[in-house]
Amino acid sequence: MNLTNFRGLPDALVQAVRNDPYAGGGDISTTKLIDAPQRRVLYKRYSDFVVEDVSDRIWSLLGQAVHTVLERAETTALTEKRLFAEVNGWSVSGAFDRLHLGDELLQDYKVTSTYNAQGSESWTRQLNVLRWLAHENGYEVSKLQIVAIFRDWSRAKVRDGYPESNVGLIDVPLWDLDDTRAYVEERVYLHQRASDGDEIPCTDSERWYEGTTYALKKKGGVRATKVVANIDDLGEIQDGYEVEVRPGEYKRCASFCDVAPFCKQFKQSKESKGEVQQ
Repeated sequence: MNLTNFRGLPDALVQAVRNDPYAGGGDISTTKLIDAPQRRVLYKRYSDFVVEDVSDRIWSLLGQAVHTVLERAETTALTEKRLFAEVNGWSVSGAFDRLHLGDELLQDYKVTSTYNAQGSESWTRQLNVLRWLAHENGYEVSKLQIVAIFRDWSRAKVRDGYPESNVGLIDVPLWDLDDTRAYVEERVYLHQRASDGDEIPCTDSERWYEGTTYALKKKGGVRATKVVANIDDLGEIQDGYEVEVRPGEYKRCASFCDVAPFCKQFKQSKESKGEVQQ
């Protein structure tokens, strides 16, 4: 991976990002396991050509700082312990942030946006895989929880559905352990196929697809009065109004995937929209 500094940030920030101590361990980590096999394989294949700017890693750097401070303050629980389990010939690993043995409570710290105040599917998958790894290593977990630190929280925005504080505790639903093992086995199988050269395209969910929507606007206006996923839900269009079609977008591919330039699937989706010349 090639690290750039287009915004001229201080060298201390550059070196802090460059010297990221993260090491997964095993054949595949939990975060890679729950992510798209195609992304992992493309990164491994094109890592020497991937370009990322220091400024894009600042939130990750802040998250590492929070983990370090909280780990050194811990006196009652296990922290930052990496666990392993073998699945279909592969070693699956994962490290939990905090495990309180007496309460059987596994917690994960996240420095995140208020957009995620209700949790996310990826957090549910991650923590349940960690719970399964804990079970495989003799630690029982009966409760999963995200400790979310909202980096964009504003007191002035507090209302229904918006966090009341800049820190929130988000309970994560528990999966059945047998179902979790089946999920892990299926994910290992897909990643192994991708490693062997099979094409495993990213799903719409993995690509953060937002479908086409239809916005009802006053003619000449800027803001929509109504936005729907099904145009029929707009009903009869009154005089003085018009419908703006907002095409669906693969948000991760467009802005948040560092291997998108090397991805055939992304190129094909752009070609279908006429964004790439044949």
